[in-house]
Amino acid sequence: MKEMIMTNDPNLKLWAKTGRGGDLYYHPLLYHMLDVAAVATHMWELLSEDQRKRIGYTLGNEARAITLLLAGGHDIGKASPGFQQQVPQLSELTDLQVSVNDQNRPHGFVSACVLNRFFTTVLGQIAGGHHGIFPRSLDLRMGRDILGNREWEIARNGLLQELAKVLKIDISDDTKCKPKIIDPFIIPLLAGLISVADWIGSNQDFFPCLTKPGQLPELVGDKYFEVAKDRADKALHELGWMPGVIFAKEAPFTHVFSGFIPNSLQNSIEDIAIKQTSPYLMIIEAPTGQGKTEAALYAADLALCRGFARGIYIAMPTQATSNAMFKRVQVDYLKNRRHKGKLNLQLVHGNALLAGMGEVREGEISDFKIADTDTGDTNTDMEAQSWFTAKKRPLLSPFGVGTIDQSLLSVLQTRHWFVRLFGLAGKVVIFDEIHAYDAYMITILERLLQWLAEIDCTVILLSATLPEARRKALIYAYSGQNSSENKCYPRITLAQSRHYINQETNELIVCKEVSVEDSHCIYLNFSRNDLEILAGELTRKLEHGGCAAVICDTVDRSIEVFRYLQANMHETECLLFHARTLQVWRREREDEVLRKFGKGTKQHDGSYTNPDRPFRAVLVATQVIEQSLDLDFDLMFSEIAPVDLLLQRIGRLHRHSRTRPEGLEMPQFTILCDGNRGGAPPDTFGKNIEHIYDRYILLRTWLVVRGKAMIEVPAETEKLIEKVYGTDEEICGPDWIEALEKAKRNLVHEQGESQKAASRLLICPPCDSEDIVRQFNCELFDDDDPEVHTAIRAATREGDPSIMLVMVNAGTVLAAEPALDEVRDLLGHSTMLSYKGLYHELASNCEAPKGWEKNTHLNHARLMRLDENNRAKIGGYILTVNEKLGIVIEKESKDNG
Repeated sequence: MKEMIMTNDPNLKLWAKTGRGGDLYYHPLLYHMLDVAAVATHMWELLSEDQRKRIGYTLGNEARAITLLLAGGHDIGKASPGFQQQVPQLSELTDLQVSVNDQNRPHGFVSACVLNRFFTTVLGQIAGGHHGIFPRSLDLRMGRDILGNREWEIARNGLLQELAKVLKIDISDDTKCKPKIIDPFIIPLLAGLISVADWIGSNQDFFPCLTKPGQLPELVGDKYFEVAKDRADKALHELGWMPGVIFAKEAPFTHVFSGFIPNSLQNSIEDIAIKQTSPYLMIIEAPTGQGKTEAALYAADLALCRGFARGIYIAMPTQATSNAMFKRVQVDYLKNRRHKGKLNLQLVHGNALLAGMGEVREGEISDFKIADTDTGDTNTDMEAQSWFTAKKRPLLSPFGVGTIDQSLLSVLQTRHWFVRLFGLAGKVVIFDEIHAYDAYMITILERLLQWLAEIDCTVILLSATLPEARRKALIYAYSGQNSSENKCYPRITLAQSRHYINQETNELIVCKEVSVEDSHCIYLNFSRNDLEILAGELTRKLEHGGCAAVICDTVDRSIEVFRYLQANMHETECLLFHARTLQVWRREREDEVLRKFGKGTKQHDGSYTNPDRPFRAVLVATQVIEQSLDLDFDLMFSEIAPVDLLLQRIGRLHRHSRTRPEGLEMPQFTILCDGNRGGAPPDTFGKNIEHIYDRYILLRTWLVVRGKAMIEVPAETEKLIEKVYGTDEEICGPDWIEALEKAKRNLVHEQGESQKAASRLLICPPCDSEDIVRQFNCELFDDDDPEVHTAIRAATREGDPSIMLVMVNAGTVLAAEPALDEVRDLLGHSTMLSYKGLYHELASNCEAPKGWEKNTHLNHARLMRLDENNRAKIGGYILTVNEKLGIVIEKESKDNG
């Protein structure tokens, strides 16, 4: 016979959750507390041994029990008259006194106030911050109008005592429950664990509301806790958390990448990585095409096998590079490595739902649906649900590939920033193409590196072109040490995390020069940025066939160039590749570009053949092809850009060994610029180009390259970069000095403003735990919400804001609440549009369908209906959607109106 609970015990009449549907079912507060403690029990075991030890150093021998108690006690604030009165039918059954004067404060804040009597203030605030905001000291000043009378206090104490009894800890013992919290590591680890445990423990698919008003819950604490642990086990298995990954045994490079013979760079990294036994920072600087990605994955794999890492997150600069890297990690690494358990390789960016999530079958996480129906908590439910969708969950999965933005958000003052850090904690985080980040993003990245060092992450930074000053700043952010090491490029730099510096050695930072393939010459040409001249040069040089790339700095210019070449080069296949197109077409074009201009198959002699490679073709593209995509062209034209980006683009020229067409046996790179090669500085490089790239850097780049007939790569790479980004300027005439000084003043001012703008958004660096909790409270909002003012937007990138625009035919009938397949179709017809003159028009005047509000993929999107010609008019502009051209934006006039 089941042991029954006394009907006059008010504790189990207090509710935490109410059920779905018309009938009123509820879940007792004690049961919910035990549910979340049960989830936390399993999550504790999923932490690495080092993480559990480090929590133990702060919380003492009872670290596990205190963690579970904080997780279970997170909602004790719901035992308050204001909260309970939200469902009058239930509050009337409690026999506890309520009043019309009772105030309903955020229950997390009430929880913190209550828990502070048993724990240190910081621990109470950590548990009370499970809805994303830590309560401050002022928020914890509460009287009877919020907390209720003495009977409410007795009820709360009774719930906590029952929870503590189940968890076998004495909460009256101050020596156990009030440790001094010094280690800042505790904040994101405990706050993140508690929040995620609460989200999972609130899922009624696993923890249903089965109690009717007036009905007696049947199980006492201990017995219900056993049920809750079984339910938690099922939830964590179905959501992909369990079983945890068991990493394969340590292996040499040739086994990790089967049949892959490492080059000198990869051998050097293997020699360095194999000596590491704790988290570190590694910076790999080498030319494109040298296998930096495989080298980084090998170092990451070694960290996993040795137990000082528990997963990998790879942060890429763009969605296109993320998609390509996702496939490489899946096919080249994970499928061959055979780690055991639920690997959960996930792709994270705004359109991950479209990018092949279903390709990963083993351990795939289904969409998470939470049912926390507390009045006023719908935004919290949306936040919780969004964490388990394709947009954010890779940070919580063992393996993730995506854009850098989600990792940067870890140190911006957003709701649940600590959940992002919790997801990253103890992982290997690989940042690719770090040279591509401007002053704004670098400011955020440096703060992130401070925190990644704090939470025991191994960090690997990859770049083909990195200025020396930036390299030193990144080293200092992670290690706290100033680097005096400076070996010649290409090189590998290794620095220890501030937590693991070996006091017995002075080698805190090690820099090693590495040998790569012999330098080769890139022959430079220069031409005016004129369409007729460009078409003529392409026609002449492609006479005997070949694949050329023309790289433009803006989308509008790429469309203009493509239209002209397509109209005037009739015997040449012309393609256009940029990001301003519908997602379904972008994905198809990206695959086509990789298929036609990719590596192909390696032959016995080391060369490559690609049967899909066109005989004669021109790809017109924007910067989407300059980063991480493994493309190979016989000939290249590029608009002027900063020297490091020109070198990146050059890295796609004669990238692989293959037979070249007649006349293109030697790599030729033509810079398109109207500047005078021997005279005064240009008045402008073009308004649109100087909107993208800073004039000062462009001037220094032009000054350095305009007199060169060739570039020796990689021998001259570092020299060129330092000539542009270093402190020593080229000797030049008065007119150049004046132009450079004026442009530099503007650059210094703009960079200072960018750094200040980013700094205002940051959480504080790892410091005193109380300061971290106290200083975070700006609550910035999602960057993709067009209704949020820029002053309170969590922007990871500087520049014109963007908006998700779903573009459909005028007669399209939309579902009131779209199902997953319909959401995927809508996302396929979407684009992220960043166009200064249109943003506010789109945000204000485009439809935001009501059925999209509760969908985490569409809730910030706008709908645009197209006419029979696939056009729409808005704000004095005409938008035309074309599969080949993408989205063409033109000012409305009498001629086209």
